[in-house]
Amino acid sequence: MANVLEEKLREAACVGDIEALQALLAQNLDINSKNSVNGWTALHWACKRGNEEAARLLIHNGADPSVENFKGETPASICSNSSIFSLLGEPCKPAINSSPYTEDSALKFIPNYIKNPPLNGQIDLGPRLRSRHPDLSNMPTTALPSQTDDLVLKVRIAGSNDPDYIEIEIPRWKLTYASLLHICCEELEIKDSQVERIRKLPNTRLRKDSDVKRLTDFQCLEVVIKAPRDKYNNGYQSISVCKDQTILY
Repeated sequence: MANVLEEKLREAACVGDIEALQALLAQNLDINSKNSVNGWTALHWACKRGNEEAARLLIHNGADPSVENFKGETPASICSNSSIFSLLGEPCKPAINSSPYTEDSALKFIPNYIKNPPLNGQIDLGPRLRSRHPDLSNMPTTALPSQTDDLVLKVRIAGSNDPDYIEIEIPRWKLTYASLLHICCEELEIKDSQVERIRKLPNTRLRKDSDVKRLTDFQCLEVVIKAPRDKYNNGYQSISVCKDQTILY
């Protein structure tokens, strides 16, 4: 889901859909996320297409002008708009092309929103996202992440000598068993392969994504570590369990 919305963010910057851009920034997305094919960010597209308002909004919300695409290009290096150069903190330079659109045909990868731009200049976000910011005049210039976007959990290793919990945060849109396991292991400094199970205290085992989605703030969890294999176990049966066998000396 996040990857889809991040691509929508790049599309909104490309076509200059400010309303969609505002709605997407409110989703606490990675504003510097790159397209997996060409490495372009939303700011790359705003600069390339000369969308000054989109570029200003992205920069005010933390877009990094130093991020390079997979060809090593920064947003400034593909920009020909002098006003955007000042937003980027770059000295004004002569436009490389008279139009910011002339190089599109030379791109090895051309997104569908370049080939088939929206007829009304607005991308399809659906009514749910569109309705969040109906009045552009009242929109904030900087969208700060909301605390409600993250779920705060308390976790510890079961049976550890240290009884204390640590608090971890996980984005609510990322509430899956796999992401919970990864974050727990990262914070507790253990490997995924060491984990037998995760349980919600007092005694409820988490098994799948739907279990994880029912977690609430400050829920207590324990990570149960797999029992270590006996390093002296060589695969042979003990004499004590083979009493009927003849022993040769």
